[in-house]
Amino acid sequence: MSLVDYTAQTGDSLPALASRFNTTVDEILAANPHIPRDATTMPPGMPMKIPIYYRALWGSPFQIIPDHAYINGPHHTGFNTAAFLSAQTGWLKDYRAYVGGEWKTGAELVDYVSVNYSISPRLLLALLEYQGGALTQSEPPVKKNLLGLKRQYWETPYLQLVLAANLLNNGYYGWRIGSLIEFDDADGILIRPDPRQNAGSVALQYYYSRMFTGEEYARAIGREGLAQTYQMFFGDPPGENGGFDSRKSAPA
Repeated sequence: MSLVDYTAQTGDSLPALASRFNTTVDEILAANPHIPRDATTMPPGMPMKIPIYYRALWGSPFQIIPDHAYINGPHHTGFNTAAFLSAQTGWLKDYRAYVGGEWKTGAELVDYVSVNYSISPRLLLALLEYQGGALTQSEPPVKKNLLGLKRQYWETPYLQLVLAANLLNNGYYGWRIGSLIEFDDADGILIRPDPRQNAGSVALQYYYSRMFTGEEYARAIGREGLAQTYQMFFGDPPGENGGFDSRKSAPA
């Protein structure tokens, strides 16, 4: 066992941290006497010492997206999906689908999923671009299952986005509560996210593990994958406290 420096992230709880770092709540409390024993959620930004028992095969520390840019929250106030899409050349701006008893535009569909699953509209747009050229290609891909999620009768771009949102939230909240600390990729290879990772990045790691393996998976979760696509259209998200977030690595 050794101690590592850690900065509390939004939503961190002692049980979840203990699960991710392969330690116990009692050991965390012993290493951090300033934390009350009845504490629940840790204050974001609080420095901590975490006892760690290293597991084999811990993954990349690269942060794909900070949590506040994953959630459909204050960071996205004022973002107009329709106005953004109207300025793009891709097929999504002209896409229509019949949902909830009415025809919806591509922008309305993205906003519909964003609100119902509390996921950033910017992130959903980046996903559609990275895997389907929705913002840059004039014609949608001919193949069904745009996002590579194979489920009978869920083949349209809209339903693929719904499946994606479900998977993303399974990863996000599973990491938040400490119940998802490892998973297999599409070839059955074990993936263990770095314990210092943030929930938004683990959500994307989990999502891409459902369809990609090997180099394709590594690219999707690395600097030149989804993160680069997001940055290309929306810039690098600011850090949790407003500073520039280069996403070079997970918080230490």
